[in-house]
Amino acid sequence: MKKIFFYFKKGFTLVEVLVATGLLVIVLAGLVGLFVYCSMLSELSGDMTMVMSELQGKWEEIRNHDYDLIVSDYSSGGTPGNTFDLTQVNAQGVIYIDAANPELLVVKIVASWQARNDRIMGEDQNLNGILDAGEDQNGNGEIDSSTSLVSMITQR
Repeated sequence: MKKIFFYFKKGFTLVEVLVATGLLVIVLAGLVGLFVYCSMLSELSGDMTMVMSELQGKWEEIRNHDYDLIVSDYSSGGTPGNTFDLTQVNAQGVIYIDAANPELLVVKIVASWQARNDRIMGEDQNLNGILDAGEDQNGNGEIDSSTSLVSMITQR
């Protein structure tokens, strides 16, 4: 009886399988890195939303305050003062009021806060509401942050 050998040329060689596996590993590593980065951005966005919500609440408090007392009450030393703690995140807010025009107050509310990855967002690195030496990165004499509200109030 004769032996019949079948030689099929179908299939992949070992080198081809190794190259394809290597490319798949590289692509998957990139996708995992992208997923981790997007997760961090999502957490940062959620934190920023909470901070902005509290800043808007403070803005409403100032807007509903007696107009003639806004400058004195929301300045340094006044009651409630120009600094405040935020409740939803580890953060410190600062209020700046420009009263150059007594008929139109320019109010700027800024919050420096600690993100979940322990990164401080804003110039107030120690979250004390005071611009300490080395914290004013742009030299304008005010705490700056990516979370701030600026608006104007006029007497009703």
